[in-house]
Amino acid sequence: MQLLNLKNKNVTPVTQFCYNSTILKALVFIKLLIFKKPTNLTMKPLSKLLTLILFCFVINICFSQNTQQEKLSEKDSITYSKLKLKFTQAINLNPDSALYFVKKLKEFSAQKNYSLGSADAQYFRATYFRRVQKPDSAIIYFKKYITAATKINHLHGIATGYNGLCRVYYLTGDIEKSIEAGNTALRFTKKYDEGSNTVFADTQNAIAIAYTRQNKMEEAIKRLLVVDSLQTKNPLRADIIAAAYQSLGNIYLELKDYDYAESYYLKANKEFETIPGAGTFYFNTTNVYLGQVYYHKGDFAEANKLLTKTHQFFSEINDERTLSEINNYLGLINLGQNNLTDAETYFQNAYVFQKKNEYFLEAAQSAIQLGQLNIAKKDLSEAINFFEEALQLNKTTRNGNINQEAHKLLSEAYAQTGNYNAAYTHSQIASQIRDSIAAVQTAEKIKEIEGIYQTESRDKEISLLTIENNLASEQKANQRNVFIAILSIVTLAGLFFFFQLRNRQKTNKKLQELDTAKSTFFTNISHDFRTPLTLIKGPIEDQLANPDITQINRKNLNAAYRNAERLENLVGQLLSLSKLKSSAMQLNVQPGSLETFLQIYTEAFRYQADEQELAFKLTTKIDQTQTWFDQDILEKILYNILGNALKFTTENGSIKINGTLKDGNFILDVYNSYPKLSKDEKERLFTRFYQTSATNEGSGIGLSLVKQLVSLHKGNISVQDAKDGISFNVEIPINKSAYKESEILNEALRTTISVTQINVDEDSQPIINLNNDAPLLLVVDDAEDIRNYVESIFQENYKVLKAKDGEEAYALAIEHIPDIIVSDVLMPKIDGYSLTRDVKKNPLTSHIPILLLTAKNRVVDQLEGMGIGADAYTTKPFSSKLLRATVDNLIENRRKLQKRFAQEIMLTPKELAITSAEENFLNDLQKTLDENLTDPEFNSTRFSEVMFMNRMQLHRKLKALTGLSTSEFIKLQRLKIAAKLIKEKELTVSEVGYTIGFNDPSYFTKCFKQEFGVTPKDFV
Repeated sequence: MQLLNLKNKNVTPVTQFCYNSTILKALVFIKLLIFKKPTNLTMKPLSKLLTLILFCFVINICFSQNTQQEKLSEKDSITYSKLKLKFTQAINLNPDSALYFVKKLKEFSAQKNYSLGSADAQYFRATYFRRVQKPDSAIIYFKKYITAATKINHLHGIATGYNGLCRVYYLTGDIEKSIEAGNTALRFTKKYDEGSNTVFADTQNAIAIAYTRQNKMEEAIKRLLVVDSLQTKNPLRADIIAAAYQSLGNIYLELKDYDYAESYYLKANKEFETIPGAGTFYFNTTNVYLGQVYYHKGDFAEANKLLTKTHQFFSEINDERTLSEINNYLGLINLGQNNLTDAETYFQNAYVFQKKNEYFLEAAQSAIQLGQLNIAKKDLSEAINFFEEALQLNKTTRNGNINQEAHKLLSEAYAQTGNYNAAYTHSQIASQIRDSIAAVQTAEKIKEIEGIYQTESRDKEISLLTIENNLASEQKANQRNVFIAILSIVTLAGLFFFFQLRNRQKTNKKLQELDTAKSTFFTNISHDFRTPLTLIKGPIEDQLANPDITQINRKNLNAAYRNAERLENLVGQLLSLSKLKSSAMQLNVQPGSLETFLQIYTEAFRYQADEQELAFKLTTKIDQTQTWFDQDILEKILYNILGNALKFTTENGSIKINGTLKDGNFILDVYNSYPKLSKDEKERLFTRFYQTSATNEGSGIGLSLVKQLVSLHKGNISVQDAKDGISFNVEIPINKSAYKESEILNEALRTTISVTQINVDEDSQPIINLNNDAPLLLVVDDAEDIRNYVESIFQENYKVLKAKDGEEAYALAIEHIPDIIVSDVLMPKIDGYSLTRDVKKNPLTSHIPILLLTAKNRVVDQLEGMGIGADAYTTKPFSSKLLRATVDNLIENRRKLQKRFAQEIMLTPKELAITSAEENFLNDLQKTLDENLTDPEFNSTRFSEVMFMNRMQLHRKLKALTGLSTSEFIKLQRLKIAAKLIKEKELTVSEVGYTIGFNDPSYFTKCFKQEFGVTPKDFV
């Protein structure tokens, strides 16, 4: 441990000797001092102790991390500082002038024999090469700087050097090296005190940029939020926090959340305003990003204005790397305005520079844009070359978005060239990359991380930094008192205990402040939620009050209103935490039906239990129709206990709720399958933040809140072991006499327990006139709300059938032969997978496209559905537009197949069949036509009998396959055979007509002309 910090202190000759000599000489000197004493002098024990302490002190100084460097005189220090300042002022706007000051700095340091200055000269030279886009030279000089700083044990310099390497490596695409260098810099910042936050924060920002270029947005934003925490505790330099805001803006720009990106860029500019003389360069840097934001927002005029202005500025200072970035976006603007020549010029300028200087990420982006340009120019071969080049350039950086975009565009290009195999391959690769990125990275997920960090991680970080800073301050104070300890051991001990006590008091005070701040935060954020919720519910209520609103819209608005109320209830639960702690929550009991209450408020959990494949049962034995209880508190108790049960119930387990009345008390038992708890676990279960396992979800607050709410309601809660599970028992009084007058809600304020429901009068359903050719859609879901909602999406363009389970759906499919089926997966009796399998096996229904619609969103679940023949898979919650588009696409694909079937002269089952059942049906159809088509008596009735179907089933099946009715299909097949016979010229026209089953030659001629546009004679 370092005994003394000598900064701004006078040092003894021994100390000065150690600073200016080698460690070996210092040790020799101390040995002589201690052991070579005058013969006529005897050292007393206290003197020996003092000498030993002095020995340790000197050794500590010699090995101290902050090794003293050669000192400059006051005049020389001013000169040295001026040279560094001039370099800093010149490096961005005039790098050649900056290089001149580097040379002057090096000469000055050599003249003064100032080793720290010589090392700094290496750093400034590296910075110069990074500025003029010579990364290889920059890397060499940063490494030289690290070597020089290491020789003089200059830890701040070592950290700064690795920071520089981190920034150069991510520009060259060596992301792993960049992150490694950045982490090394962080390790060195922890080994010294002075200025550590500055380099530490700047390095966190650099590492975040490296992660961003690899599309690892979660890691990037965590680093940037550490910088924000440091800023909150002790404001950093404006350029560092502004750079962090720029990086956050870049993340949201990448995630296409342009409003968030714009807000962070504007925050960066606000910080830059506080830097004297920084204006022009830093503002133009941010304006480059703002121009990109406005481009993506579609404001081409504003984007062009900003980017043209910045292009002129960076051209004047010859910053080619930034110019290449601006060129890319000016090219995109011109491409969007169809100015292909100007766009190509901008793209080529950017691409040539980036590839030449090995800025592989930027070069890959430019290659993609050149490929898009060539698609617009219809030069597909050149476009494919550029997309392939983008994939090669991105191999070092491995940016997921670039790979996904390149494969997607390759798919489009190959499709336009007619190479559908290659197009499909690249489309599949693009989809896989997109899904892998989406699984871990979305704007909402990043915002969630940011929000969590602001409420928890940031508080922890600030707390840790505060405690560390307090400890560091106290440590320095203790070090300053070492000499006092040398004079008086008693005084040293007293000071030690004094500072320890003060440190503990400060820590306790800070923890109390943090706890208060968290409570205040939850209260404030809960109140803030109420304003947007009011603005959501208000317009919905206004629309529901409109008598002219359509019944479809009324159903949807009712569903939205229910969920807005649910969200408002959740916000109320947040407020409950603060109210309970401040004793502001009061009991408000009122009369009501407990049985109705339980039925209403447990229904919300039944669907989720079904989704998790859990048995869910509610039993009530409540004779009294009116009981006294606080609806709000009992709702919170019920939601927390049931939510806990759903979260921790074992797989395929069960949840049972039993409500009874006994001796004037309401007794609620909630059982769920769960391993038995130990005695210690039961005792601690209702303790705040306690969790039975560190891997459990949640924060450990729910059951603690429940216990406090039950206690407020004058009741008790306990937990007991039950058969194969645990049971929570809540007991609260329900007689009015159990409560004080102040705890009973005023009669004017009482409400009736109810739940908002979708009330639709079947007789008042809107009349929608659909033509006979409208597609028939079968909706299958065990939830009535879902069935009604899907029906509302399609009922204007589709005929809709509804079924509550797979068994009913299969029967309807056989009877009506729908054009498409939209089905849930988890249903009673027959689930969606079994329904899909049965439909695809039956020749009657094998052609019907099936879209599985479910809350099961794992990839393995989707693969299972697709593997048994499902045509599409959409997860809940779903977008109505996406669902409609998916269904329309499936119907359109079926219509294209109909055209192909109808155009075939002779059916070829093996080529046209989709499934084995389809092939069997087509084989039977072919056989039936071969045997009966030339029979004049062969009609739709006879056709359905031979095919063992009723007329409607055969009609729907043929309509789905060919787009023709049964009669039209028979007639078309006869006419196709007639055309073939006429071409062979072996029979007369009349003979051909009789041969294929037409009894009337004139009718045959009329039908032939309708189909082929000419008479049989003219056809010959």
